[in-house]
Amino acid sequence: MNGARIYSESVLSHQGRRPGVLNNERGGVALVIVIWIIVVLIAIVGEFSYSMRTEVNIARNFKEEEEAYQLALAGLEQAKLELLSAKTNEVVYLSEDKALVFGVNTEDKEKLERTDAIGRGSFQYVITDEDGKMNINTESIERLKYVFVDTGIDSTEVDTIADSIADWRDTDDLHMLNGAEEEYYRSLDKPYSCKDGPLESLEELLLVKGMKKEYLSGSKKAEEGVEGEKAYEGVEKYFTVYGTAGININTAPRVVLEAVLGLDAANSIITQREAGPVASPMFNGKVTSEFFTIISTGTVADGKIKRSIKTVVHKKDKELETLYWNDNIIG
Repeated sequence: MNGARIYSESVLSHQGRRPGVLNNERGGVALVIVIWIIVVLIAIVGEFSYSMRTEVNIARNFKEEEEAYQLALAGLEQAKLELLSAKTNEVVYLSEDKALVFGVNTEDKEKLERTDAIGRGSFQYVITDEDGKMNINTESIERLKYVFVDTGIDSTEVDTIADSIADWRDTDDLHMLNGAEEEYYRSLDKPYSCKDGPLESLEELLLVKGMKKEYLSGSKKAEEGVEGEKAYEGVEKYFTVYGTAGININTAPRVVLEAVLGLDAANSIITQREAGPVASPMFNGKVTSEFFTIISTGTVADGKIKRSIKTVVHKKDKELETLYWNDNIIG
């Protein structure tokens, strides 16, 4: 009996120590460590996965941008082929939808198609006539003012802009009444020199005193009720820095015809153009062209990635000379 009692007390004494508590504490710490390790691994895997997806997207975008660029080049070559296929002395005019036509029937829609699909993408291009514009380096101040006013610029600002253009392109240091020479441009917060020479691009106009981006490229019409905004048509579609042998009366806008040839001549030409292209030169104008701007845009299959190339070419018989190149334009 004594032995049984002693054994029983021993067991009770041993149970009173609760050895499982220590084991539970160690197991809990181990569980927490495992959970933290899993969390860290999940974070590492997630970061790696995100990084890989980013790298894949960058690589895909680069690939698709290159594809779009090559498509734009293909469109550019197609445009050049179209220009070279046209005869030098062919009449150049505008179709009813304002597309440039080289001596072909405007009813022949296939010849006016300027888009095509290649592989998983496509290209489209637009050709515009630089000979239908006024050369800003050679036109008189009065003609320049006429166009500026017609596009919505206030007459007082037009005086400043026109006189400053004259000062910018001439070679002397004497400024016009409302113009500016070296002294003015050197006094600006970010000074630069007056060109004293012909403009090489229309973007150079933004350096001329009084000129603003909305005057050059145009602005959207102010919404009704919004104050302090004004609509400007933009002069870039009326001016050029290329060509000196008169304007193409078939492609020149009305305001250009009015500024260069006068109201009566402009009305007469517009009336004839409504019946069809003018076939013979008149009013010191011409009906052929040799300077052209091409804007070609390549688009990949989903249409999200686009690249555009803009170039100006001079057609000399069966050759094209590149005068301007920009493959970083937006659009």
